Amino acid sequence: MGAGMRILHAIATHEFAGSERYVAELSAAQARDHDVTVLLQGRTRDRCTGGDIRDVLDGQVRVARAGPGGYCLALGRALRQIRPDIVHTHLGRASMRARLLSVGRVPTIATLHNRFSPRVYGGHDGLICVARWQTAGIPPGFDRPVDVIGNWTCVPSMDAGRRADLRARWGFTDDTYVFGGAGRFVSEKGFDTLIRAFERLPAPNVRLVLFGDGPERAALEALAGPRVKFGGFSKSLPTDLSALDAFVLPSRCEPFGLVLLEAMANGLPVLATRAGGVPDILGDHSPDLVPPDDSVALAEAMRRRIGVLRRDWDMTRFRRASSVARIEQFYDRVLGRERAAAAVPPLAA
Repeated sequence: MGAGMRILHAIATHEFAGSERYVAELSAAQARDHDVTVLLQGRTRDRCTGGDIRDVLDGQVRVARAGPGGYCLALGRALRQIRPDIVHTHLGRASMRARLLSVGRVPTIATLHNRFSPRVYGGHDGLICVARWQTAGIPPGFDRPVDVIGNWTCVPSMDAGRRADLRARWGFTDDTYVFGGAGRFVSEKGFDTLIRAFERLPAPNVRLVLFGDGPERAALEALAGPRVKFGGFSKSLPTDLSALDAFVLPSRCEPFGLVLLEAMANGLPVLATRAGGVPDILGDHSPDLVPPDDSVALAEAMRRRIGVLRRDWDMTRFRRASSVARIEQFYDRVLGRERAAAAVPPLAA
């Protein structure tokens, strides 16, 4: 990829979750060598969790925001002023608008953070899937470049003091075995299944901590017994996970599973449902996988994990530098295709 490229990332959400963190971390890595702008909605703070992509964007990344005229107007202005070499879109709202405005002007690619939609992504010049399952939804007639480039994580610095502080705050002793989960409290994340599974465990000195927030929090609190703690939304989640002894991802559907990588980077034993992109991380035949929505199977798997304190995972294939390099190689592939198409002379009349 040529040095000094102008890259425009477009994302138009009012939430702060895995997709927003992906944009923040990718743009930060790219800004070391390229001119990178991220175009956001006017309001970006997540009303459920308080998280905001603006809080984690790197200082080297230019930030543009939609004003009263809306996202389309702001995007058109960005295309004129920045004159990007490539537009990289994320999620439906920004992807639809970017493709309509950039057609014939600048190559536009999208990262699929969910399922493929012909209406949203059918006109893009290239697609990046974060997991293998997404490729099955892309029709054979889509003849532009497609690649599967998974997410990444950074190994957090170990902070024994933070672990001790959190466990003391929750009232746990040194011999308390702590399971944990993290994410938005919405139905697809399956925290109700995790709570039901945990309540089946008879062990008295075992606890469950749930990090996050969302519209289902009250229902989950009503379902949970006194051994379940709610840790709230954490801006330092990768570090706070070190307070746990094991991590559980109980999702009913999960495009990729970034938080699972963060738990693994902390050396935690993990359990997860066989959903979406999770088998890409753990392997199709991993004994750490359980069926979604099965609290009995999950409880039995959790029972077998009690007392297991550390696991040294090979995180080599989840390094950010490797994924970013592959994304930039994908840019080259799309740009090369566009240049080749532009060089073909028109047919003689």
